[in-house]
Amino acid sequence: MQYLIYPIAIYVLLIVIRYFILFLLLCKSQIQYPKYQITKADTVPIYLKDLFQIPIKELEQFGFLPCSYLQYQPISKAYQQINWELLLYNKALKSYATVVIRRLVESVNLFDIEFYTFFKDKTLLLTVNGKQHGLIGEFPNTIVQDVYTSEVSVQWQTHQDHLKQLTTSKTPCGLSPESFAQALQIQMSGYVSNLAKTGKISPIKGTELFQIHWLTVLRSLNPMTQGNKKAANIIKQRRQQAKTDSSILQEIPIELEVEGFKQMQYTQTGLVGKKFRTWLFLGSLGLFIASYTSFLTPQSVVIFIAVLFFHEGGHLLAMKLFGYRDTSVLFVPFLGALATAHKDDATLTQKFWISLAGPLPGLILGIGLAVLAPLGSDYPDWVQKTSWTLIFLNLFNLLPIYPLDGGQIADLLVFSRFPYIGVLFKVFGVIILGFIGKDRPMLLLFAMLIAMGIPNSFRSAKINHKLQKELRRNPPIDRDNLLHFIFKYLKQLGYGNLPFSKRYALVKGLIQQQHEYHSKWKTRVFLLVIYCVTLLGGMVGTLQAITPSWVSLLTNYSKSSQQRLEQIRKNRQQQIELTTTALRTNPNDVNLYVKRSRARLGLHDYKGALADYDQIVRLKPDDIESRMTRANFRNRLKDYKGAIQDYNEILRLNPKNVSSVYYQRAQVLNHLEDYKGAIADYNEIIKLNPKDNYAYISRGYTRQKLQDYKGAIADANYVIQLNPKEAEAYMLRSEVRRHLGDNQGAIADEQTGNTLFKAMDEEDPS
Repeated sequence: MQYLIYPIAIYVLLIVIRYFILFLLLCKSQIQYPKYQITKADTVPIYLKDLFQIPIKELEQFGFLPCSYLQYQPISKAYQQINWELLLYNKALKSYATVVIRRLVESVNLFDIEFYTFFKDKTLLLTVNGKQHGLIGEFPNTIVQDVYTSEVSVQWQTHQDHLKQLTTSKTPCGLSPESFAQALQIQMSGYVSNLAKTGKISPIKGTELFQIHWLTVLRSLNPMTQGNKKAANIIKQRRQQAKTDSSILQEIPIELEVEGFKQMQYTQTGLVGKKFRTWLFLGSLGLFIASYTSFLTPQSVVIFIAVLFFHEGGHLLAMKLFGYRDTSVLFVPFLGALATAHKDDATLTQKFWISLAGPLPGLILGIGLAVLAPLGSDYPDWVQKTSWTLIFLNLFNLLPIYPLDGGQIADLLVFSRFPYIGVLFKVFGVIILGFIGKDRPMLLLFAMLIAMGIPNSFRSAKINHKLQKELRRNPPIDRDNLLHFIFKYLKQLGYGNLPFSKRYALVKGLIQQQHEYHSKWKTRVFLLVIYCVTLLGGMVGTLQAITPSWVSLLTNYSKSSQQRLEQIRKNRQQQIELTTTALRTNPNDVNLYVKRSRARLGLHDYKGALADYDQIVRLKPDDIESRMTRANFRNRLKDYKGAIQDYNEILRLNPKNVSSVYYQRAQVLNHLEDYKGAIADYNEIIKLNPKDNYAYISRGYTRQKLQDYKGAIADANYVIQLNPKEAEAYMLRSEVRRHLGDNQGAIADEQTGNTLFKAMDEEDPS
């Protein structure tokens, strides 16, 4: 009977997730004042004008004639900043119709049509279709009605009926297209102003944008969810009609598919803000603690959380090192935790190290603690519990069972080249998790969620198998070219009419598989060896930790190592005492200060070593080497201002041939965010050596921090002119071009830079 609860739990979980995602989308969305402008037909892309011919024919039957195009900035800020509307006019009823092509394209619901009638008292009658639930707050001087219908004729009839009622007391006014655009902008801007006035949206500092207040979002969740269901029913009805009337299905241009994909990516990027991720982390941690306190002791709960932190911290650190964004940790009640982040172009090697960075450090630490604190020893009980929790959790995660870390590594290195076998591997993982979780509801629920994604994995494998053959014949030039190719190929295979959300997930997965698929076999084999050695080493290490004979051997070795280190420490401490005694007799002996500073440095007493060099500089104020050493100590201790004082004095004492001093001072100035000062130092280096490539590159990166992108590109170009094989110059120019929005140029430079780095590695294997 209890197993009936699991499907119910999944259903409830999916509802919660749906509300949660809608909440995040609304919190992230930004509101702006709209702009409408009549534009010439030749500014509208040809593929859009061709599509507009379809609704023109339909609306002509209702007495509408096309009159112009509108270029507009929508109320809701989105990825697509250039938008076009087709404007049609019904002279008899003094009404306008606007047609917009939806960006998240559906073949049965491609056009968004709205009807407008303005009256002389500045009232607007607006009839929309499947959109009213998206409005928050009141719309001043506007009568908004929504029919939620699959037929445009029903929508127009509804508008006519209401218009007929209103004309008994109001007079419609005929507007020119220009006047209509102006009136529409005033009406929509009034709506935004009213939202701001009533506190439903609040301004974002430093911008002209607004953000929806979170209380407004909460109040809007249920109406929007219900409205989304009604809007989804329209699409269902049209899909049903398309089975008997194929004219309903519209051919979607590839350009629209690609734009829709990019807009969906824009919407999902940064969906969970930093503050919200923090609250989400704390909330999930609280639920996690509550879920385990009923059957674990407080000490065990603390140990378990600490072990999970250490494990997920390894994943997060690797993600940050490889440039992933929006990193966060989420605890799952009754189960564990997971680290999340995203990077669109992550390589197979990066994914491998991220997966391994979780279990490997924890396994090493756990085995080390188990060896040093074996069962039955005098070590505290919590140390032993921690060591074995570390071992079992991380060793279990290393097993080749999907979706554990080890399973993801195996899927990445082996099955990404054999997608059909990869699907079977995932099925095997679900069976294993189901068997393990038969007495653990949350684990069984987790296995069921993984199982729900297997049909999509099979479909993706089927497409990927054929796609890779085509891509080998026609390798993509860049990411946009790859997107065009994939969407075009999906149409050829008959997947063009899938709902856009499914097409998006499919294409996103195919792009990720593309990055993985073309990794070299040498790389795969090398990483697979590392994984196998890690897994085998973890098993052997665990056995060694359990075996008493190995414990005594390693403990004795550890003790002898500690004794040697202790002796070295005592010798250095003794030398410090001797030099200190000698300095009482002769406080101006520079050599004694040097000896004591070296001994202190051996004990990592950097403050003490710096204090000795303060005395050395006092006694030898013109000694450049002593000042350089003190500057390095100050730099290490983050006394950047003190370090700069030393560098300034060194330059005063020896202003010639001191490029290294300028370099070091520039680095310190960068730490202090004095980028102009750092650039001045790089200028001095260039004066001393006009062909110093590294100075130009360093200056370029610093100029980039000041948003002097033209100067940064000039530096990169000059280095490339001096040495076309300077890889770092291409990487610098790639970063700057990405800031300027030149993604194609950025990708080309990045590829060139990586190729040159690779060539350098092959020339110098060491």
